Amino acid sequence: MIVTASDWIPHPEGIFLGRITAVEDTNRQLESIPEKTFTVETKPMNGDGPTRSIRHQIYCIRSETSQFSRMFRAVCGQEVNAVTEVCTDQLIGGQAVVVVQHYIQENGRKGHRISKWAPYQERCSE
Repeated sequence: MIVTASDWIPHPEGIFLGRITAVEDTNRQLESIPEKTFTVETKPMNGDGPTRSIRHQIYCIRSETSQFSRMFRAVCGQEVNAVTEVCTDQLIGGQAVVVVQHYIQENGRKGHRISKWAPYQERCSE
Protein backbone atom coordinates (compact mmCIF):
# COMPACT_ATOMS: atom_id res chain seq x y z
CA MET A 1 0.00 0.00 0.00
CA ILE A 2 1.24 3.49 -0.85
CA VAL A 3 0.48 6.35 1.55
CA THR A 4 -0.27 9.43 -0.53
CA ALA A 5 0.71 12.80 0.91
CA SER A 6 -1.92 15.52 0.57
CA ASP A 7 -2.97 18.81 2.14
CA TRP A 8 -4.38 16.82 5.04
CA ILE A 9 -1.66 14.17 5.37
CA PRO A 10 1.75 15.83 5.05
CA HIS A 11 4.70 13.79 3.90
CA PRO A 12 7.27 13.37 6.70
CA GLU A 13 10.41 15.48 6.53
CA GLY A 14 13.75 13.86 5.79
CA ILE A 15 15.89 12.19 3.17
CA PHE A 16 14.25 9.52 1.00
CA LEU A 17 14.89 7.44 -2.08
CA GLY A 18 12.51 8.86 -4.70
CA ARG A 19 11.27 7.29 -7.93
CA ILE A 20 9.25 9.27 -10.49
CA THR A 21 6.14 7.28 -11.41
CA ALA A 22 4.16 9.79 -13.50
CA VAL A 23 4.43 13.15 -15.26
CA GLU A 24 1.31 15.22 -15.93
CA ASP A 25 0.80 18.58 -17.58
CA THR A 26 -0.91 21.31 -15.60
CA ASN A 27 -2.81 24.14 -17.25
CA ARG A 28 -0.28 26.73 -16.06
CA GLN A 29 2.58 28.29 -18.01
CA LEU A 30 5.22 30.88 -17.22
CA GLU A 31 6.28 32.83 -20.32
CA SER A 32 5.33 29.82 -22.48
CA ILE A 33 7.24 27.39 -20.21
CA PRO A 34 4.92 24.60 -19.07
CA GLU A 35 4.41 23.57 -15.47
CA LYS A 36 4.29 19.83 -14.86
CA THR A 37 3.32 17.68 -11.92
CA PHE A 38 5.71 14.86 -11.10
CA THR A 39 4.41 12.04 -8.92
CA VAL A 40 7.29 10.76 -6.81
CA GLU A 41 7.17 7.54 -4.80
CA THR A 42 9.40 7.77 -1.73
CA LYS A 43 10.94 5.11 0.50
CA PRO A 44 13.09 5.57 3.59
CA MET A 45 16.81 5.30 2.78
CA ASN A 46 17.22 2.38 5.18
CA GLY A 47 14.23 0.56 3.67
CA ASP A 48 12.29 0.50 6.96
CA GLY A 49 8.91 2.17 6.65
CA PRO A 50 6.08 2.68 4.23
CA THR A 51 6.29 3.67 0.60
CA ARG A 52 4.73 7.11 0.17
CA SER A 53 3.77 9.29 -2.75
CA ILE A 54 4.24 13.05 -3.11
CA ARG A 55 3.28 15.38 -5.98
CA HIS A 56 5.99 17.82 -7.07
CA GLN A 57 4.98 20.74 -9.32
CA ILE A 58 7.64 22.75 -11.14
CA TYR A 59 8.05 24.76 -14.32
CA CYS A 60 10.27 22.97 -16.85
CA ILE A 61 12.73 25.85 -17.18
CA ARG A 62 15.77 24.82 -19.22
CA SER A 63 18.56 26.63 -17.44
CA GLU A 64 21.44 25.12 -15.56
CA THR A 65 20.30 26.57 -12.23
CA SER A 66 16.56 25.81 -12.38
CA GLN A 67 14.77 23.32 -10.12
CA PHE A 68 13.89 21.30 -13.20
CA SER A 69 17.54 21.12 -14.27
CA ARG A 70 18.66 19.95 -10.81
CA MET A 71 15.96 17.26 -10.82
CA PHE A 72 16.79 16.14 -14.38
CA ARG A 73 20.53 15.98 -13.61
CA ALA A 74 19.92 13.93 -10.44
CA VAL A 75 17.58 11.46 -12.15
CA CYS A 76 19.11 11.16 -15.65
CA GLY A 77 22.67 12.38 -15.12
CA GLN A 78 22.34 14.85 -18.02
CA GLU A 79 22.74 18.60 -18.07
CA VAL A 80 19.82 20.75 -19.20
CA ASN A 81 20.22 24.13 -20.86
CA ALA A 82 18.26 26.39 -23.21
CA VAL A 83 19.20 24.42 -26.35
CA THR A 84 18.78 20.93 -24.87
CA GLU A 85 15.87 18.92 -26.20
CA VAL A 86 14.19 17.42 -23.13
CA CYS A 87 11.60 14.67 -22.95
CA THR A 88 10.11 14.49 -19.47
CA ASP A 89 8.82 10.97 -20.16
CA GLN A 90 12.39 9.68 -19.85
CA LEU A 91 12.24 10.68 -16.16
CA ILE A 92 9.55 8.07 -15.43
CA GLY A 93 11.09 5.26 -13.42
CA GLY A 94 14.19 7.30 -12.66
CA GLN A 95 15.49 7.33 -9.09
CA ALA A 96 17.19 9.98 -7.00
CA VAL A 97 17.68 10.94 -3.39
CA VAL A 98 15.14 13.60 -2.37
CA VAL A 99 14.91 15.87 0.65
CA VAL A 100 11.36 16.59 1.77
CA GLN A 101 10.81 19.64 3.95
CA HIS A 102 7.82 21.27 5.62
CA TYR A 103 7.02 24.96 5.22
CA ILE A 104 4.20 27.36 6.08
CA GLN A 105 1.97 28.24 3.13
CA GLU A 106 0.44 31.66 2.49
CA ASN A 107 -2.84 30.46 4.03
CA GLY A 108 -1.04 29.57 7.27
CA ARG A 109 -1.21 25.78 6.76
CA LYS A 110 1.79 23.51 6.89
CA GLY A 111 2.83 22.25 3.46
CA HIS A 112 5.47 19.84 2.19
CA ARG A 113 7.79 19.97 -0.81
CA ILE A 114 10.84 18.36 -2.31
CA SER A 115 13.60 20.87 -1.62
CA LYS A 116 16.66 19.02 -3.01
CA TRP A 117 17.48 16.30 -5.52
CA ALA A 118 20.73 14.33 -5.70
CA PRO A 119 21.85 11.29 -7.67
CA TYR A 120 21.17 8.03 -5.88
CA GLN A 121 24.90 7.29 -5.61
CA GLU A 122 25.38 10.44 -3.50
CA ARG A 123 23.61 11.64 -0.40
CA CYS A 124 22.29 15.16 -0.27
CA SER A 125 22.49 17.00 3.03
CA GLU A 126 19.54 18.79 4.52
